[in-house]
This record gives sequence, structure tokens and C-alpha cells, in this order.
Amino acid sequence: MINPIINFNPNFSSLAKTKQAPKAEQAVTNVLTNPIQRPKLPQPTTMMALLYNNISFTGKKEDLVRSFGHVSCPCCGTKMLTNNDMDKIKKDLGREDSAQHYVNTLKPYEEFMHKPEKGTFNKFEAWEKENPKSTFKAFMEENRVSSIKACKESQLNTFAQINEVAKSVTPEIGEKFAQLTENYAKMPTETEEAMKNIRKSMIADIKDSKSKIEDEEKYKQLQKLADSLPTSKNSADAFIVKYAGQPSSKVGARLLKLSVGTIEHVKPQANGGRDRVENYLLECGECNHTRGDVSLHDWVEAHPEMKENTQKYMDEVIEKINNGELSPELDNYPNAVKGALKEQSKGSLTYDTSALKPKENQRPTKNDKSEKSEKPQKPNKPNKPHHKPHRLNIAA
Repeated sequence: MINPIINFNPNFSSLAKTKQAPKAEQAVTNVLTNPIQRPKLPQPTTMMALLYNNISFTGKKEDLVRSFGHVSCPCCGTKMLTNNDMDKIKKDLGREDSAQHYVNTLKPYEEFMHKPEKGTFNKFEAWEKENPKSTFKAFMEENRVSSIKACKESQLNTFAQINEVAKSVTPEIGEKFAQLTENYAKMPTETEEAMKNIRKSMIADIKDSKSKIEDEEKYKQLQKLADSLPTSKNSADAFIVKYAGQPSSKVGARLLKLSVGTIEHVKPQANGGRDRVENYLLECGECNHTRGDVSLHDWVEAHPEMKENTQKYMDEVIEKINNGELSPELDNYPNAVKGALKEQSKGSLTYDTSALKPKENQRPTKNDKSEKSEKPQKPNKPNKPHHKPHRLNIAA
């Protein structure tokens, strides 16, 4: 079989008298002599950058809300960091590995840490005073065994409280949970996964018993106790158990990673929530990840503190708006998102926006109750007199 490329003999006679002939001949020659040559394509990172730069306006809308910066999370109330803060923290931690350097780097951000992360940092800070030249990793490994013991003690204490509440419901429920807690107490707690499984199973057991627990308050008590069983999300000791053995840089960054503000949809996207500013809350990564697709109404029911924290969040945003620290596009954000929050929470989540100062040329939103100004009607033009054309009688 003849190879069409190797046996190709181009004829440039038709281009001989033009200025393009040398260029055309050289181009074909290059292909013949370098048949596998390919044009250079952008590297993957460059391609991703090109795609990112061509994202629709949605990204810009999200950035507007991210510009709130260091405000309190409307769910848990923790002060939030920015992505720029997190980049700086990671860079600073990478400069040196000593425990002293880590304490000095992380200390200014202590107020941004969640409860288990802050508890871990406080233990590390106390340990560092006697071990300044050691490392965060060494601290975690040294305290792992004592933290496992502390988690087990916390579990047993919670089981005892669950049994007390269960006994007060009915003898049958009391006996059932006494057996359950006895079985769970025998299970190991050497890993985060084991602790999570025990907590998850206990929550499921309580849910399965709901039909037999007539007292709603006692049912909620049992739920709250089961929810408090130690995991890395609510216990410093469980946090140490989970991350012991990890590199210092990873654990150090993890203390603050979930404090970064993220975009939370008031109405979840899975339920038809749209990418609009009035459907956005700036929420810490921890709360955003934990909520998932749970409806706002159910979430507020499980976290009643969100009512107070949302007011605090809005007060801080309003202060920034009044001081001119945010884009004019956000001037009516507190009122714009208010309707969505009230609707999705079935009226259980609302807040006061009276501190928001009105801005000139501010466009009203569908949630504004102000009446629309009526457009002045144009005066009717007087009718022009209708003149019939004058016919001339011309004699034939």
C-alpha cells in the first residue's frame, strides 16, 4: 500500500509566479519532514484558568457576598476568614516547622476557630511552652492515647445521661436504652470512624423509638444527648485522635480551614434554589458542609441558635454597608435575602434591618413594601380640525 504522505510530491508551479510560493512550499516541507510534530497546547493549569475566566456572571455574584469578609457565621456565630487569609496562613506555616512558630502564626486567628479546633490549639499552646523546638505533629502523637481515653469517658458519661432520660419515659424504653448503651460502651474508640459509627447508631435508635416516646421534650433531650457524643466536629480529644500522625502543616491549616466563608444557598440548589445574591448567605465551611441539602426550616429547628446568629450576621453586614465598605450592588442585600430566609424557614427565621440607612438611587426589590411611584401621564394632544379637500369645479 502506498503511503500518501511519504509519496506525496507537491507541485508549486501554480504558485511559482506569486509571492506566496516560498511560504507554501516551506509549510508543506515542514509537515513532510516532521509528520508527528504537533502544535503546543496550554498546560492543564492554563486551560483551567482559561475556563475559570470565562465563567458566567454567577461567580461575580458570589464574590460580592464573599466580600463581607470577617463577619460572624449566621449559623454557628463563629467569625469567618477569607480565602486570602487562608492562603497567607498556609504560606506562613510553611516557613518553619517548630511548635513555637506554629503557635505564633496561629494565635492571631484563635477567635476564628471552631470549638474543637480551638480546644486543640489551647492544649497545643500549653504544651509548646515546654517543647518550643518540637513540632505540632509530635504534640498530636504524644496526646493520642490520652485523648482516646478522654473520648471513652465522655461517651460513658453521655450514655448514663441517656439512660436517666429513657427511664423517665417508660420502663420499656428505659430497659431498651440500657441494653443499647451497654453494647455501645464495649465498642472501641481508637479511631474517629468508630466514634462516628457509635454516634450515628445511637441517633438512629432514638429516631426509631420516636413513636413510643409521647413526651416531645424528652425526645428532644435524647436527640441532643446523642448528638453530643464525641466526634472531631464537637470534641478536641476526638480531633486529636483523628489527625494524630498527620503532617504539622496539614493539621495546622485544618484548625482554620473550615472557618473560611463559603456561599450557602438559602434554598438548596437540589430543591431549585437559584444562583442569585438574594439566595446567598456567607456561611463557614463547617456549617455549609454539615447542612448539605437539609431544608432551612429543619436546620433552624435543630439549631435554634441560628436565629440570634443570623441577626448578628446581618447587623455586621449592615454596618459595612452603612460605612460604604461594600459594593453599591449590596446596598439592599439585607432586605433582598430577608424574604427568602423567611419563606424557606417557614417564618421561623427573620431579623431586624431598621439600622440599614437608605441609599440614594437605590433600586427597590420585590421584597420592598414601598409603593411604586406612578408615572405622570402625558397630556392628551388636542385634535386637529379635519378639513375636507376643496374640489375645484373646472368647466370642461
